[in-house]
Formats: sequence, C-alpha cells, structure tokens
Amino acid sequence: MSPDQMSADPGYVPRLLAAAAFVTRRATDESLTELRLTQERSAILAILSSLCTNEQTLAETSGLEPACVRDCVQALEGCGYAAAEPRGRWTITAAGAEIRRQAEQAEARLLAGGNDDGLRQELSSLIRALAPRPRRPGASRLP
Repeated sequence: MSPDQMSADPGYVPRLLAAAAFVTRRATDESLTELRLTQERSAILAILSSLCTNEQTLAETSGLEPACVRDCVQALEGCGYAAAEPRGRWTITAAGAEIRRQAEQAEARLLAGGNDDGLRQELSSLIRALAPRPRRPGASRLP
C-alpha cells in the first residue's frame, strides 16, 4: 500500500497496529498455554523468581488487580509452580523456575521469528481485511 493510500484512510494504520498486536498476543498466549501459563501467570512467576512476597506486593509490582493476582498464585500453586509460605508470602518452586525458563525460551523463539509462517499468514489475512477498498471513480467517500 502506498503512502497516498494510507493517508486516504487515516484509520488504517491504527487498525493494522491493533491487529498486529492482537495476533502477537494470541501467538504468545498459545505458546504459554502449552506450559499451563498465561501472560499474567508468567508475569507473577517472573516476579517470584527474584522476590518472595505477598499478594499485595505482587499486585503492586505487576500492575495486576489483586483478584487477578490471587487467581494467578492459586493456579500456579495448583500446577506446582508456586508455594505459599507462612505469613501469606509466595515463592517460586523448582518446577516453577524450570517452567519460567521454558516460557522465556518460548518468548525468545517467538520474537526471533520461530513461528513466522503462521504469524505472517494471519497478519497477511488481517492486512487484506483491513486494507481500504479502492474507490470507484465518482463514488462518494461515505459508505
């Protein structure tokens, strides 16, 4: 698409960026699902890998809502990735440290283009769907 075509439809670029972000997030979610993680759980594990702390500090550090943090740590505990300690503190387990390492590797592969074919196909489809339709000569800009 030429710059002239993009300037003719000012909503195109933001829609394209939003679509790219959506596809990237979906690819990240899919890679984490295999590890029984979500992006939120992965963020909590990252914090726990350097800090043994309570849910309030996890919420403040991660930027997640306290209820989300509670759900995350309970799910991580159920998977054996985190453990509750006395006084309401949470810590990462050996299994959690290993799964965190695997999540980091999956993210690195994703960023390096390890899933390029699937991402490229999805982005290409989205770009075609979002691309402004060519106007017929004499047609008004209104739908």
